[in-house]
Amino acid sequence: MTGPPTVRVAVSNHPDNVALVRAVLAGLAPVVGFDDALDDVKAAVSEACNNVVTHAYDGDEGPLEVDIHLLREELEVVVRDRGVGLSARATEGGDSSQGLGSGLGFSVMEALADQLELRPVEPGGTEVAMSFRLRAPPALPEMPGDPPGFESLREDAGTIQVAVSPASLGAGVFARLMSAAAARAGFSIDRLSDAQLLADSLTGHVEPLLSGSGVCFGIGVGERSLEIELGPLRQGGARIAVADSAIADLGPLIETLAEEIDASPRSEGEMLAMVMRDRPPRRTPAG
Repeated sequence: MTGPPTVRVAVSNHPDNVALVRAVLAGLAPVVGFDDALDDVKAAVSEACNNVVTHAYDGDEGPLEVDIHLLREELEVVVRDRGVGLSARATEGGDSSQGLGSGLGFSVMEALADQLELRPVEPGGTEVAMSFRLRAPPALPEMPGDPPGFESLREDAGTIQVAVSPASLGAGVFARLMSAAAARAGFSIDRLSDAQLLADSLTGHVEPLLSGSGVCFGIGVGERSLEIELGPLRQGGARIAVADSAIADLGPLIETLAEEIDASPRSEGEMLAMVMRDRPPRRTPAG
């Protein structure tokens, strides 16, 4: 595959992070037009991610990278690790002439994807490239250059990092990830709703403030807390995004929903940083 991916995902190989990768795919589904095949795509990609979790790092922690190429008639997903490499995993799986052996789930990927290719990564690692034909190719926006890199995001193994270009495709991905991350953090029902509201408010106000054609966001999942970064924004964009979220006399919605808000300068622009924490359930007044 030539050309930059539409979506880049970087996360650690923790088993729980496979669900976050599936959330990214679910967020793209309405735009890409593969809703009818979403379960097959998620199942195949999950198998590739689970291989990274189980086999790539000999029980240690390491990066799990996913590139998603959105084309006119197909979707290509590349799952990559920087671990032990293709030859070592072939030996572990058994007969390398049979797709690394049935023990690594490649038979499932071969059955679900229209095309499947295994490639070595230098100096070490493996990538699995899967292609899925789109039955109803969508009317796609103009694809600009490279999506923004991860220079603007915190380097934290507990954070899922996503870069999307064009930025208009990022709204659904961000909303899905916020919901999945809030549930994983153990948020109450009220705060789950608040996380969804925050995602809607951000995607409704941030796109015109971006410093480029793409958007990056990172979500760190803690114990009943989320750390969120989004950008890169042009100078002063974080302050404007917060102010523009005001609703009537209630003040800025972002300030209401997040416990901490900050603007952090980065090489590519300004990042809007927020912290959400779980709160006691709201009480309904007795009537």
